[in-house]
Amino acid sequence: MVSPWLVINSLDGTNGISSIFGSGLVSDPNLVNNSELLLWNSTTQQYQTLYYLNAADATADSLGSAGWYDSGGTFYNSSLQPGNGAFIYNYKGSSPLTVTLVGTVPQTTNVYTIGQGYNLFSLAAPVATNLVSTLANFSGASDPNLVNNDQLLLWNSTTQQYQTLYYLSAADAAADSLGSAGFYDSAGTFYSAAPSVGQAFFINHVVAGTETWTNSFSF
Repeated sequence: MVSPWLVINSLDGTNGISSIFGSGLVSDPNLVNNSELLLWNSTTQQYQTLYYLNAADATADSLGSAGWYDSGGTFYNSSLQPGNGAFIYNYKGSSPLTVTLVGTVPQTTNVYTIGQGYNLFSLAAPVATNLVSTLANFSGASDPNLVNNDQLLLWNSTTQQYQTLYYLSAADAAADSLGSAGFYDSAGTFYSAAPSVGQAFFINHVVAGTETWTNSFSF
């Protein structure tokens, strides 16, 4: 990967970001050409940007070990649990980055709390399935007028843009003379919204309050 990618950790194990993402990265002691990691804060609705430093550059900057640092030199090994995601940007002059994750597949009930605003999620298990399937079990806020719907934002790393889809319940889809419950674009086209394995996505919960999304995986 060279352009920004929305990535996830879908395995239980060592979940610290400096442990998960530590190979094939670009380091620069001047924090100019480094690989960058963008962590989303759903409370502040902002990204925190961290920069990768290898051991040599961290030593040159009188810091600690290889890993992710903010612009002030603070080391981070924040946990990226299964079900969460982050942007990783590999500097444009670098070779493509391959990230290998080691751990066990989570086999448990997953409870996502979706607050008002943008929430960055992933499926907790390494599977690709429609979000409204019985396996993923998403059911959110729906509005036949496409005003107060939960929105799904899928990142396209080629175009560097989001595709925005709107959740419609079975009743609202029927009211709009469409098909089954699921995600539709603004023109009413149904999409089988199945993020790829390793792909994170945003859910924008427009209305006030929180909702809960629960699913479970067993392999």
